[in-house]
Amino acid sequence: MFKKYEKLIKEMLRYLVAGGSAFVFDLITKTLLHSFVLPENMGVFSIFGFENEVRVTLATAAGFTVGLIVNYIISIFFVFTEEGQKEKGKGLKPFLIYLAVSLVGLLINIAITQLGCNLFSVGKEDTFMFMFISCFAAGVVLIWNYVGRKLLIYKGE
Repeated sequence: MFKKYEKLIKEMLRYLVAGGSAFVFDLITKTLLHSFVLPENMGVFSIFGFENEVRVTLATAAGFTVGLIVNYIISIFFVFTEEGQKEKGKGLKPFLIYLAVSLVGLLINIAITQLGCNLFSVGKEDTFMFMFISCFAAGVVLIWNYVGRKLLIYKGE
């Protein structure tokens, strides 16, 4: 039964390696900025009545960007390795789709991280809780990114 899905399972496992590597870079960047580099009182802004700390948003966006670059490079060379996938992954249009899927992932990441920080009153000194919330957000975004890229860029492969 699993023989039918062997190719997909192997691809997903390679994607988990790529996503895991990107996650490490994301988490390190995000945590360093949130807990050690950016000042605590950078301000707050509101979206749809939801308070967002500038520090959390900037740290999340920076970490996500670093992780995105790592993930893109690893995905090209390690995850989507079949000839048809390589062809579909080249060019401006696939890159723009990749970017759009990633931007939705970034918004999901920021929303979950900010919500978690608000719910648990996470401050600059709460590094462990910030990392825990970030891990949860990254897990959700990992699934979104794989499904989005698989369906929108590498469909049929």
